[in-house]
Amino acid sequence: MARFLVVGTGPLIDEDGATFVSGQCLRTIHFVRPMLEAGHEVRLLTVPIPGTESGNSTSLATRRLYGEDFAYHALTTHDERRIVPALRRLMERTRFDGCVGINAYPAYLLARAAPEIPFWADLNGWTMAEGQTRAALVGHDQDYNHFWRMEAAVLLEADRFSTVSARQGDALYGELALAGRLNGLTFNWSFASPVPNAVYPLYSKVSRGAGHPGWPERVPADRPVVLWSGGFNTWTDVGMLTEALESAMAVSPSLFFAATGGSVRGHDDQTFERFRALARDRLPGDRVALLGWTATETVLALHAGATVGINIDSRNTETHFGARNRLTNMMGAGLPVATTRGTEIAAWIETEKLGGIVDPGDSGALAQLLADAAENRDTWELRARAARERALQDFAPEVTLREFLAWCGQPRRAPDRDAEALTPWQRREAEGLGPRVWTKIMVEGELGPLLEDRVALANLRRKLPLRAWYAIRKHVKGK
Repeated sequence: MARFLVVGTGPLIDEDGATFVSGQCLRTIHFVRPMLEAGHEVRLLTVPIPGTESGNSTSLATRRLYGEDFAYHALTTHDERRIVPALRRLMERTRFDGCVGINAYPAYLLARAAPEIPFWADLNGWTMAEGQTRAALVGHDQDYNHFWRMEAAVLLEADRFSTVSARQGDALYGELALAGRLNGLTFNWSFASPVPNAVYPLYSKVSRGAGHPGWPERVPADRPVVLWSGGFNTWTDVGMLTEALESAMAVSPSLFFAATGGSVRGHDDQTFERFRALARDRLPGDRVALLGWTATETVLALHAGATVGINIDSRNTETHFGARNRLTNMMGAGLPVATTRGTEIAAWIETEKLGGIVDPGDSGALAQLLADAAENRDTWELRARAARERALQDFAPEVTLREFLAWCGQPRRAPDRDAEALTPWQRREAEGLGPRVWTKIMVEGELGPLLEDRVALANLRRKLPLRAWYAIRKHVKGK
C-alpha cells in the first residue's frame, strides 16, 4: 500500500463540538475514509474554513475521528505564506508516494509547494464560476484575478484531477488547453474524473420517523416540516423561497419551515440576511425556526423527521456546473426532496423520477409541491425510499471514487510532468509552450521569477523577432 500526504478542509463533521461544517469538510472525509479502508497510509492536514481560524501560524492540533483509529492534524491558519513552506519541509523530510489536495484551496496550497511526487487535485466546484458569483455579490470584479491565479496554479502542477460534476470536467479540459497541458505528450492521458458528492455515512444511518434525540424544541414534531439544511450561498434564490413558503403556508395552515445553517463564512454573509429579513416580513413568526449552524445530532434528527427537504437555486453559471451536498444527503437519509432544475444532481433526480422538480424562479410551482408533500406524505415517503436505495447505491463513497482509488494503487505523474521519463528536448517543449509560459506569468504575478528560468526566457526571446517583423509589415502596408 502507498503513503500519501493529504491536504483537505476542516473542521470535520465528527469533531467534538463542530457545528459550522461545509460541503468542503464533507468532501475531505469522502476521499480519506476510502483511502484508509483500502489500506493506504494517510497523513492528513486540514485547513480551516475562512472565518473559523484559531491562530495565525502552522501549529497543529491533533484530532481523532469518532469511532476511527485515525489521528490527523488541523492547521490553525489558512495563510498560504505560512502553509506552503511548511508543506515543502514536510515533503522533504518524509517519503510520500503521492499527494492529494481535496477542494480547490488545499489543492492550490499543494500546487504552490511544487510537489515532485504524483499529485491528484480535487477541484470540488468550479472556482471560476464561484468567482463570478462572488463578483455579482460584492458588485465588482477586483477579486477575479485571485480566483484564476488559484485555478491556474493547480492546472500547471497536478497530474490528475477530479471534479464534482461531469459538466465541470468539460470546463476543466478547456482550462487545461489554455494552460498548455493538452499537448502531444498527454494525448492518451486521462486528466479528469468526475466524482459526484457521496452520501455521508452519518446520513445513511438515519432511521426515518419522529422522536429522535436532538429534535429542536422550536420545531413542532406533530406538524409537516419543510427543511432547509446548510448554507444560503449566493446562488440561492431567497425571493423564490420566501414566496413559495408564503403561498404554501396559506394553503396548508399547519405547514412549518425549519432551517439549519445560514451565512457562508468567508464568502457570503449577505444572502442569508436577505432571507432572514424577507421571512420576518412575509412569513408567520410562529411557523418558522431559523436554527443557525447547529449540532450534528440536531441536523440528523431533522433529516429523520421532516416532511420534505428543499434546494432552491437561481439561474447562473455555478448552478449549471456545480453540485448540492444537501440533496445527496437528504436522499441518503430517506428524506423526500424538492428542488429547482439546474444542477447535475437535479437532472439525475428528474430523470429517475425520485423527487419534486420545478423551474428556477417558479415560486408557484414550488408552493404546490410543498403543499402536496404536506397533504400526501405517504406518496412522497414511498418515492423517497426508492431515492434512498438509488442514492446509497450510486453515491456510495467507494463507487464515486473508483478511478481515484485505482490511481492510489499505482500513483503516476502526467506524461508532461514526469521528469524522469522525459528527454531534455521533451522537457523544453512541455515547459516552453506559449500557453504554459503565460499561465506561469499569471500565477507568479510578475515576470521576474519566471525569467530566471532559461527555457522560458529562450522561448520568449524566440517569439520577439517574429512579432517585431509582423508589426513592421503591418506598419508598411498601412502607408
